[in-house]
Order: sequence, then structure tokens, then C-alpha cells
Amino acid sequence: MMRFLLGLVVSGLIFMLPLATAATPLETLHGVKPGEALRVPIIMYHSIEDTPDNIWEITPQTLESDFAYLQANGYNTVIMQDLIDYVYQGKPLPPNPIMLTFDDGRASDLMHVAKMLEKYDFRATFAIIGREADRYTEEAAKNPNISYPHMTWCQIAQLYDSTRADIQSHTYDLHGSAGAGRRRGESIESYQSRLLADLKKLDDLFMEHIGKTTNTLVFPLGIFSDSTNDVLKAGGYLASLSAAESRKPIIVGNPDSLFALGRYNRPPGISSEKFFAKVLDKAE
Repeated sequence: MMRFLLGLVVSGLIFMLPLATAATPLETLHGVKPGEALRVPIIMYHSIEDTPDNIWEITPQTLESDFAYLQANGYNTVIMQDLIDYVYQGKPLPPNPIMLTFDDGRASDLMHVAKMLEKYDFRATFAIIGREADRYTEEAAKNPNISYPHMTWCQIAQLYDSTRADIQSHTYDLHGSAGAGRRRGESIESYQSRLLADLKKLDDLFMEHIGKTTNTLVFPLGIFSDSTNDVLKAGGYLASLSAAESRKPIIVGNPDSLFALGRYNRPPGISSEKFFAKVLDKAE
């Protein structure tokens, strides 16, 4: 999304940041009335592995089972821009909308997920950790014949070029104990400066490698503070995703409803039918 520069005074300094431009809410209506709301289920995936060993990993067979289940039951995948257009412009979402997200920029996103998106005519949102993309881009330059756990920038660009991938921010280097949250004893000014500097660093890399910036922060480790979303709004972000298992209403004409949207982690060891019965409020 195109951005323009916003000057923020932080700790006595002028801090220049890109601000996402967006239509005033409901500037253009497409038949959806202001105040209408949808609770769009958002699924949180991480790594796709042949032998999962934690609650964040599933097999390629489980992922395909999920996709087949959603297709057979008439669900339509949406990405963040679709939700933003719904809120800001009243643009209708397709019937039975659902959003699929994949965190961390894992190599399996390109190895397994991209192929299944193509096969099932789906789209998905991928949250990239900039530090890991930099790290494995450097490693691959030295040892190109090794398989690495995270995608390189070249691979991220390849995924984005498929047109089925919505690339969003998982921060450059905040995937640690405090996540995107405010640290103990940290002033609000210092926190704002630190968080927005990290996000700008990653956005600059996105522009360099794939020619786009982001409009959504996917909270690393699901961690954020009471002031996080206000800082994001000041920096021009239009939405954020948490790891809380909930279906918050997304409301036409209410931009605040796009922040801290909940997601449902997809664990191993449970069938697609049982998992989606819980998430989609359907009987087994």
C-alpha cells in the first residue's frame, strides 16, 4: 500500500515514518451498510512438517485435508486487504469468508503451502520475520545447497509473485520474550520509537525485495501491550492480528475493529472436521 511520510516527535527528535494512505471509512460504499459486522474466522498455521513435534506444526497431509474440507463446505479465503476494504469502503466479502495465516516465513510456506493454494484456488496471509529472512539469505549465499528452516528474500519474492500470498509484518527483530509489547520500565516515547523503527526497517526490506510495504502487524508470539495498537495507528498501520482464540466482529465504518483480531491455532492430532467444528461453530 502506498504510504506518505509522517513526522513524529519522539524523545525530542523528528522521527519520519511511512503512513499508509487509505480512503476515509465509507468514502465509497458498495452496498454494505455502516455498522454491519462479520465475525470472520482466522486460522493460524506455522510450520508444515512431515513429523510434527509441537502444537505449532502439522503435516502436509493435514494441511491438504483442511483445504479440502474448506473447499467442500463452500468457504472462501480472504486476505487482510479484503477485510480493510470491507471496513473502509463497505465492499462485500464473499460468502463464508475465512482467512488463513502462516507465521514466521518458514521454508514450508513455499515448499508445501504455495502449491496447495494454487491447487485449491485459495489465498493466504504470510507473516515474515525480517531478521530470519536476512539470516538465511546470507547463509544461502554461502551454502546454496542446504535446506534452511526459513525462506530467503528471493523465496519470499517468489511466494509473493504467485499472487496468492499476502505478505505482512511479523516485525524485523521482536520475535522474542517481549514480542511487540512494551518492556518493563520502558517509557511510552521510547517504546513508540523502538517499535516503529523496527517496523520501518522491515518495511524498507519489503520494498527492496518485493516492491510493497505492509498494512498489518501480526504480533510476534501474540504479545502486545495496551498502547501497541495506538502506536501502530500513529505509524499508519490499518490492522493487527493477535494469537487469542476469538472471533472479534469486523464492523463496516469502524477502523478500530481491525485491530487485535483473534486467530485459532491449528494443532496436530485432530481431524479437519473436529478442528473446524470448533472454529466455525458447526456441529460434528
